[in-house]
Formats: sequence, C-alpha cells, structure tokens
Amino acid sequence: MNVFIDLNKVRQPKVKKFIQTNQLNSPEGFDLFSPVCFIQEEESTYRKHHRTFTVPLPIEQVWKAYVTIHPRDAWHGTMVSFGLQFSRRKRTVSYLNDPYSELERGQIIILNLNILAGILNIAVAHEVAEVNHNEKLIKLCYMAGGASVGSQWIRFKETQEGQTEISHLTLYKSNSRFRDTILYPALHTKAISEFHHSVWKSLGL
Repeated sequence: MNVFIDLNKVRQPKVKKFIQTNQLNSPEGFDLFSPVCFIQEEESTYRKHHRTFTVPLPIEQVWKAYVTIHPRDAWHGTMVSFGLQFSRRKRTVSYLNDPYSELERGQIIILNLNILAGILNIAVAHEVAEVNHNEKLIKLCYMAGGASVGSQWIRFKETQEGQTEISHLTLYKSNSRFRDTILYPALHTKAISEFHHSVWKSLGL
C-alpha cells in the first residue's frame, strides 16, 4: 500500500500510474527522481522554443503573482492540470486543496496533459531549479522518465512603458525527431499559453 502518497487525493489516472511507475512512494523515492536539465556543453543537440508576452502591469506585481499562485490555479486549463507537488526542502507532498506559500527551488510538480480532446493523457514532471527574486528569473527542469529532457527559463523585464515583458525560453530534446519538430512545438505552445493565461487571470486580466 502506498502510504506516503494518498492516491485518493490524485484525480488523474495517468498521474497515479506515473507515481507508481517511478516508485515515488516515499521521500527516498523522490530523492532518486532526478532532473534532466539543459547541458550547456551539448547546446547544439537541443531544439529551441521561445515565446514573449507583454503584461500591462508593473513588474513587481506580475512577479509576485507568478511566485505565489497555487500550482492548482497556475496549471489549470483544458490541456494541463495539476496532479501533486513534492518539496525537497520540506520533504512533504502537497495536493490539489492543500495550502501553498510560494514557488521555491526543489519543488517537483507532476502534471497531467490532456491531448487530442482526451484521447490521450500523459503525466509529466518538472522541478523548480531556480527562483531568482533579484533577476526575476524562474528556471524549470524536466525530470527523468519523461519523453523530453531540457530546461525552461521564464524571465521578467520591465518595459519603458512600465509594463512587464515575459520571455519563456525552452531548450529541449528527445529521441524522436518527429516529436521534437512536429508534436512538441504545438503542444508546448498550448501548454505554456494556458499556464501564463491562468496567472494573468489571477491578476484580473
């Protein structure tokens, strides 16, 4: 019986299977669950996905929203939904309705992707590798066991008009050229668009 993870609090069957397949039934299981971040020395082997957004609000207000929004609300759309989160620092699991303070390094977030109108569901995980409040930067890494490896960087910059420019850069690769060139760009664009729009909704936009 899985006593560390309460699977009754996890809605998505694929997330439940992902937890069991990767033996995430204890803090020690998460200790062995490794990120597969972008490797600078292998940069030429990665593909690039980049989107830029502008939010008509001050940077401090936007940054605060991104680092304090509950992952349940941030990853909430027709395609992406929140499964659970593990904190390496606290060594605890957080579920859909648990309280949340803020984004921090070492949080592992497991998500469900609903693809092709529900015909296909897959679970994916990423780890928060960096939250830099001074430089207004969030870095995420993919986790071992998924189809893709690499990192995402979300950077925030103040514009001359006092608005906030958000740059979302992803460097990624997998063992499938078809996935990397055809599937990933379209699906990733939709996934991160849902994510950003969910945060903006919390800002009243």
